[in-house]
Amino acid sequence: MLRKQTNASDPKDWFAFGAERLAAADLLHKHHGVTATGIETLQESVERFLKGYLIARGWALVKTHDLPRLLREAAEHEPKFAKYRSFAAELTEDFFAQHYPGEDTTHVGENYEDLRAQAGELIDLIRSGLPHYFSNQDPAA
Repeated sequence: MLRKQTNASDPKDWFAFGAERLAAADLLHKHHGVTATGIETLQESVERFLKGYLIARGWALVKTHDLPRLLREAAEHEPKFAKYRSFAAELTEDFFAQHYPGEDTTHVGENYEDLRAQAGELIDLIRSGLPHYFSNQDPAA
């Protein structure tokens, strides 16, 4: 994905960035277990997939890390996204808790395997709703 001009209005670029981060989160988890970087990378992956979905639906980019907000907007297009409300809230909470020093990270990542499974389901929902954007990409979830 590097060494080329990307376009913030192109869902394919968002999906490629999301897939790369998901692969990185999976590798990190495989070799090191739950880490702050793994949580951040998983959250960033889901964020990019949701932004790509929304941009494909005509949404104007908003720079935010707020997965619940992005999920609410996605649910306006596809009600099945509403199922992931608690997932989005937990992953966003974990993301912000580890993002800067000074927060309590005691429980960050304690449900990582479940969060990763739900991330895969959500990404599959995006893929199934926009299959033409994924015809030439390797599966990420």
